[in-house]
Amino acid sequence: MNTAERAFEPLEDAGRYVSLLAGARSASDVVTAVRGYLAAWPTARVANLQRIDGGWAPFDADLQPTPLYRPADLQRVCDAVHGQCASLQSAGVAPAAELLELDVSLSLACAKLAEIETGLAPQRPSPSEQRPAPRAHR
Repeated sequence: MNTAERAFEPLEDAGRYVSLLAGARSASDVVTAVRGYLAAWPTARVANLQRIDGGWAPFDADLQPTPLYRPADLQRVCDAVHGQCASLQSAGVAPAAELLELDVSLSLACAKLAEIETGLAPQRPSPSEQRPAPRAHR
């Protein structure tokens, strides 16, 4: 995974985040991509989200992302964000755009985790398995 080399702007480079998730081959890759995504949130944007949502978000009082170490941590944060969005919507309150972005982004990551954990993720063939396809004879 190529997340540590350079940070990316969550809204401006959503394609990179999606590419990182799509290329993830392990649960650890997914968690790393999400950690990079959350770490890339500008402090002012996190502060605005917390002000709008009464201080609730997957960021702490110091505006730092909630620590994610395992897939279970990611699932817990994803469930909390999704629950917050659902609660606001059922109360007739439109969630902040930032919260909706988090919901979608974390849901994508959790879907990728589920794909990996059920063995549905495409596996790269080993070099010994990569052989040219036989040519069809006419």
